Amino acid sequence: MSEAQSITVQMRALTVSDMPLLHEWHNQPHLRPFYEREPSTLEQVTERYACRVSNNHPTNCLIAELNGAPFGYLQWYLNRDFPEYGTGTIGITAGVSFDYYIGDPASLGQQLGTVMLNAAVEHVKPLVCVEDQFFCVGHRPENTSALHCSQRAGFRYCKVFTEDGLPHELYVRDER
Repeated sequence: MSEAQSITVQMRALTVSDMPLLHEWHNQPHLRPFYEREPSTLEQVTERYACRVSNNHPTNCLIAELNGAPFGYLQWYLNRDFPEYGTGTIGITAGVSFDYYIGDPASLGQQLGTVMLNAAVEHVKPLVCVEDQFFCVGHRPENTSALHCSQRAGFRYCKVFTEDGLPHELYVRDER
């Protein structure tokens, strides 16, 4: 068993009190190329994410913690709830898509993203029907850290798709 496999990550729901943490993370240089291209203010982050704390928002946001310390963010949603993305962009109607990042720079390079992604799959599986236990992640090809992370978490290359005019690679993990 690798060191990363023996680590236990807890997933908890995003709360309004996490907005300053998200703001700090969104302004980290390592997120600039692939996740948050422009610096953001606390007000912008709060406006974008506070509405997702509600149980009736289709995007489910989670904070990943290691020994009680937050280090990462993950959001998941049913592809059918976002048909422009599910059907129009990745061409998959069923299943769940994940977006994730390690926010804490001190947590980079420890394979925590892989552990977080595995924990997210286990967290989401009992919340969705069997037909939706098909998990998707999309990455820009040059985001090799994320590609390796998803591959280590059991996601397999599926195809190339275009989002925001840029090529992305779709990786999937079928738990059905």
